[in-house]
Amino acid sequence: MVARRHTFKTLAALGLALGAGPLRADDYADLVTAEQTFAADAVVRGTRAAFLEALASDGVVFAPGPTSGKAIWTARPDNKDRLEWAPSVAEVAASGDLGYTSGPWRYTVKGDTKPSAFGHYLTAWKKQADGHWKVLVDHGIDHAETPFPDKVVRRGGIASGLAPTWPVGMAELRIADHVPAGQVTTAMVSDDFLRLRDGNFPDGLAAGEAFPGGPGMRLEAGYAISAAGDLAASWGGGQDSPNWLRIWRRPAAGDPPGLGWRLAVDLDLAAPPPPEETR
Repeated sequence: MVARRHTFKTLAALGLALGAGPLRADDYADLVTAEQTFAADAVVRGTRAAFLEALASDGVVFAPGPTSGKAIWTARPDNKDRLEWAPSVAEVAASGDLGYTSGPWRYTVKGDTKPSAFGHYLTAWKKQADGHWKVLVDHGIDHAETPFPDKVVRRGGIASGLAPTWPVGMAELRIADHVPAGQVTTAMVSDDFLRLRDGNFPDGLAAGEAFPGGPGMRLEAGYAISAAGDLAASWGGGQDSPNWLRIWRRPAAGDPPGLGWRLAVDLDLAAPPPPEETR
């Protein structure tokens, strides 16, 4: 089944250094507009053309493991099926160079009068040198039908307060991301934690067991941290293993000393079932 959950991105063991100035008043608005323009383009020109336009050169999609989004969408033929989506939440880093959006999607096969598949997507965005937002990583889940939102809710704050005096950087992010796909505890999440799991509507449940085939099957992982150091994304997995896209927030100086990255959004998928044996 083709859906937004099958249209996502990666580079192996990638650590991205994002450079940008301080947040401008319209950085958040520009991010939301970029997402809405992306969605409108998919309706007008088709999903393939829209993704090839919106993806960063190193953008990652999942098919089912993380891979080059440009390569995946270049190889796919055009079709008249209709993939629609709308952002319901968004957040941008204090430096205005890294952000994310999430919301529901629906998929209609050419000739059908009603959609046949539904779900939620999560997209990490990075601002390019020319000031335009491009898709860094895109992933999604399937669930039952749900209405499209009539507004976008801003998550997080413009800044998370003064930076902590203890180390909370790339090394700490890599350690935090070692948690197996599917596993969540209250000790690792933000107050407004958002969990996305296949077959379920997004929720804030800070609980979950590791999916089978977890840590030992990690094949690829990628990381990005904003220039301000307050927002990060991590992603990874493999063709036959669980995979994930996570959004993290840095603690502030006023938080308990030693506190690490807080998980703000967690989209994890279990390993795909093995192919059926054929004679």
